[in-house]
Amino acid sequence: MGGMDPSAMMNDPAMMEQVQQMMQNPMMQQMLQDPQVVQQMLESNPMAQQMMQANPQMREMMQNPEFLRQLSDPGTLQQIMQMQQMMRGAGGGGGLGANPFAGMM
Repeated sequence: MGGMDPSAMMNDPAMMEQVQQMMQNPMMQQMLQDPQVVQQMLESNPMAQQMMQANPQMREMMQNPEFLRQLSDPGTLQQIMQMQQMMRGAGGGGGLGANPFAGMM
């Protein structure tokens, strides 16, 4: 995983499927309800750090409890995946820019 591009991961359907499965786990949902736990996870994850350093707006969003609540909803994650699929199909290359969650704020 070392040098993997975070935006490439967001555009990988297999990776997004794994994320969706993980988000449906009740223990993960409970952890995401606690902003301190989320902050600790983000601070200990080099890939998350790289994404947030590259995009300060992403950092702000990941510190927003309402955003985290929305993100922990499996339905929201499904909608994100559908948007990415539509953008790839429309010739958008799947690129939602540096901030795939901007519309959720």
